[in-house]
Amino acid sequence: MRRIKPRHRSRRRSRPTSQLPYTSRRTLLSRGEAAFYRALRAAVAGQYLIAFKVRLADLVTCEAKAWEAGFGHLIARQHLDFVLCDWHTTEVRLAIELDDRSHRLLRRKRRDVFLNDALSAAGIPLIRFQAAVRYDISIIASTIAENLNVPSNAESVLQS
Repeated sequence: MRRIKPRHRSRRRSRPTSQLPYTSRRTLLSRGEAAFYRALRAAVAGQYLIAFKVRLADLVTCEAKAWEAGFGHLIARQHLDFVLCDWHTTEVRLAIELDDRSHRLLRRKRRDVFLNDALSAAGIPLIRFQAAVRYDISIIASTIAENLNVPSNAESVLQS
């Protein structure tokens, strides 16, 4: 089969890769986020799908008029640290934010209030955990269970 050349070439030329200013971040999660992720995986014990670095606009939306009025822009540029979803339906069950010392900054506090309000308006529960060196898996498990109104699997986590 003969390959046919396109009739018109794009006038826009792409830059050679060497001229682009990008470098790899190497990992998706920071060390602190990765430590929490490991504890979170143990705490949910496979009950939920864990997504991380999820754009808020992938969880909540608004009508076109509100989007154009600027509300869409507000949610499009925010991300959540972790989201728990149903394994089978991917229904969002719970959002989780890991608060480190950057959350003490005024601009970050404003962002956190907005995030709390947006998720509350959409009916999505949000849990905030303080960033730490070590995490108590049973506390994470029981906090999640409380917020989802389900029996805690903390006892089974402790026994594993």
